[in-house]
Amino acid sequence: MKRKGLQLLLYASLWLTALAVSFTFWGVLDYGDTADFKTAYSLSDFLSDGAVMAAFLCVSLLFNHLFIRLFQPLHHYRSKLFLYAVMLLATNTLAAILLTKGMVLIWGELPRQEYIKTVYLFSLVATFISGIHASIYFQEKYKKATEEQHRLEIENIRQREINLQNSLMALKTQVDPHFLFNNFSILADLIDESRDEARAFLDNLSRVYRYKLVNMNAHLVSLESELRMLRSYVRLVETRFGTAIHVAFPSQDEIASVQTLGVPPLVVQLLVENAIKHNAHSTARPLRVNIRIEGQQVVVSNPIQPLSSAVESTGIGLSNLRERYRLLSDAQPTVCNDGHHFTVTLPLIKI
Repeated sequence: MKRKGLQLLLYASLWLTALAVSFTFWGVLDYGDTADFKTAYSLSDFLSDGAVMAAFLCVSLLFNHLFIRLFQPLHHYRSKLFLYAVMLLATNTLAAILLTKGMVLIWGELPRQEYIKTVYLFSLVATFISGIHASIYFQEKYKKATEEQHRLEIENIRQREINLQNSLMALKTQVDPHFLFNNFSILADLIDESRDEARAFLDNLSRVYRYKLVNMNAHLVSLESELRMLRSYVRLVETRFGTAIHVAFPSQDEIASVQTLGVPPLVVQLLVENAIKHNAHSTARPLRVNIRIEGQQVVVSNPIQPLSSAVESTGIGLSNLRERYRLLSDAQPTVCNDGHHFTVTLPLIKI
């Protein structure tokens, strides 16, 4: 209802504008002196001119609506603007000629010069008013299109966020079988060897897994908390392998220097776990995994110590790591295997 009221107000404004323009031109073209024009112009003249102008504008705006629809969609309109203007002027001129002919039949023959002035005036006014109407129409359409585009962009951002959440959750659950399989295999061996050691191992495993559950919905954790959990994990490993595994951690001062930076949960633990799985280690020849901080990166490296029988690698771990980083940051991990050392560099991400 409100929209219809605004449209009626718009058309009334256009009609009054048309009358004002026509009165101005009539004063200049017909009377020459505006004062004479005002004196000669009567109420009946205003009513008749207003009725004629209203009828003429209805015809002109009808053609204008047809042309606007013809030249949709909006993004092609600019290239057709000249054609639109020519067609609008031509139809308004034709309508002006027909209207003036009708006026001649009602009010009598007009001199040729007067006839031309009348056609010219009506055509000019109608084209001017139709142009204003078209401009208002396209501004409204552009505003609506912009608002719709903005709404769709917000919806797309929201959808991407939902997809990101789902992807991260899927990737996190992908870690579970990998993590549990390795540690339950160790636990199974310990149960046969020593129930006390198995109990201690299970206690440490529960602490590590509690960390994972707490951070299930977190995309990033501080490097400090990740390394704190990793120390618990290393104690699990030491329970099984003793001095065959040695993990070197950065100093507390180094960790404190990057306290505002973090990593996806469990990625450092995953690299240590993979190093243990894919390399030979013994008391005589321990596997030394080195974790260090270099600028805004954490580097995990280990010497390559081939196993006597190769362990099949599924590649899930590193693929998972890369995908998680891809979803969270433009910076990506780098993997280097020079034949002597296997090194993975993880960018630290601002939390």
